[in-house]
Amino acid sequence: MERKQTIHDLAVRVCRAVRGVRGDRQTWIGLELVHREMRGERPSAVDAAVAFAAAKGWLAIGGRPSHSVMLGHGAP
Repeated sequence: MERKQTIHDLAVRVCRAVRGVRGDRQTWIGLELVHREMRGERPSAVDAAVAFAAAKGWLAIGGRPSHSVMLGHGAP
């Protein structure tokens, strides 16, 4: 039986994607890079996962409207 992906699972994958695209000494990552790295996932699901991760303290969100993210200390 296939396990359904939860928002928590997707938020963990988003944090790993941020870590994967981040360069040395780079802290803020554009959301467009996160979306590109998470291709195959619905953009609305990625946005929801980013918001979930921010609420958990895993990500900080920058800009109004949001345009970048930064990993927090407790990010998976």
